[in-house]
Amino acid sequence: MSKTKAIVVMTIICVLIVTGTVFAFVSLDDGELGIYDYIAYPATISLGLDLKGGIYAVYEANSEDTENLESRMQGTATALGNLLFEKGYTERTIALQNNNTRIRVEVPDVDNPETVFNLIGRPATLEFRKEGKDEEKTTDPYVTGKDVEKAYVTLSEDGEYEVALEFNDEGAKKFADATSELVGKPLNIWINDEWKLGPNVNEAITTGRATISGGYTYETASELATSIQAGAFDVELILIESRTITPTLGVNAIRTSVLAGLIGLALVILFMVASYRLLGVAASLALMIYTVTYLFILSIFPWVQLTLAGIAGVILSLGMAVDANIIIFSRIKDEYRNAGAFGETSGAKMLEKSVHTSIKDGFRKATSAIIDGNVTTILGCIVMMFIGGASLKSFAITLTIGIVISVFTALVISRVLLYSMLEMTKNKPTYYNLYRGGAENE
Repeated sequence: MSKTKAIVVMTIICVLIVTGTVFAFVSLDDGELGIYDYIAYPATISLGLDLKGGIYAVYEANSEDTENLESRMQGTATALGNLLFEKGYTERTIALQNNNTRIRVEVPDVDNPETVFNLIGRPATLEFRKEGKDEEKTTDPYVTGKDVEKAYVTLSEDGEYEVALEFNDEGAKKFADATSELVGKPLNIWINDEWKLGPNVNEAITTGRATISGGYTYETASELATSIQAGAFDVELILIESRTITPTLGVNAIRTSVLAGLIGLALVILFMVASYRLLGVAASLALMIYTVTYLFILSIFPWVQLTLAGIAGVILSLGMAVDANIIIFSRIKDEYRNAGAFGETSGAKMLEKSVHTSIKDGFRKATSAIIDGNVTTILGCIVMMFIGGASLKSFAITLTIGIVISVFTALVISRVLLYSMLEMTKNKPTYYNLYRGGAENE
């Protein structure tokens, strides 16, 4: 790498750091004009219940029929999660408790908690029947709520709102039989033993998917879809515990965590520069790139929901990023020291080669140790993602993202920075705190 190229590389990296820092921490608002409003991307990171506030509720099965209760509760939890997702609560957390007889629901960032409580807790039974309004029920229903997999609002080819239905395998067969029998006749929908509507069957439907049309607005279609989806619960739910969590704790936690992170970052930079000189400067610049990149990835990654445990993962990954650089730099110092111990001359040409070669060999020999250690940690994080609760998953996801970025910045960015500095400083070993044979002075 030539000196000119090294200067260009260093300039580009510094510009990227400054630009990324501005975008990470500075929001722009031109007031009422709204032309160039910009929100710093850390502010768009999805926050969990303990940081942003929301609702917490526990529901219990209200059913004397205990046959296959565990599988029915699992189906109810899935249906409940789908219902909340369709209503816009994409960050909800659903978990079974108490030997699968209770369902715990957490929904962060809720403006009107009562809306969610009513949405979840509405007891509903869903039946597709031959009998219509004001008719006595004399036959078994064709299809029940347990046969419905999903109900949601969709648009027809004419741009009208419709309610789309999706059935499981058993429900698809039942619905095919019902629509084959009732072509040209209504198939009546009963919810909570009350007649809801009776759309006409135009043709036999054998695909397991159907749509209900009727000149709906989005609100009426959404209400019907919600009623049908709620009726798809395999068991009736009773609210036994609920509370609203304010975001006060989250605001304080975020403020103190950011402050702790900045102080920790500053102390790490001071330590690295004092201990490793230009090696530490390169590590510090790489650490800044790591921090800005990390915040950006957290803001766009769809599965990130930052909790207090997730913040712990962020801080831990920061420490691991520094650890990777220390391993590399210790190896570089050993390589340079050992070269002198074996009697290498200290002529200018040989000295330049030795510094460059020591850095090259240091990276090469440290890479396997860094990758092995971090891959082991990532495997542990993957296990936590699959079997852990919401907090553990948040910790595992943030730590995994941080590890991947830290390995990249340590092995790639730090290397580019060091090679650029070598060209700009004429390979002066004392600038990098490198000495021959353990001597303190060259």
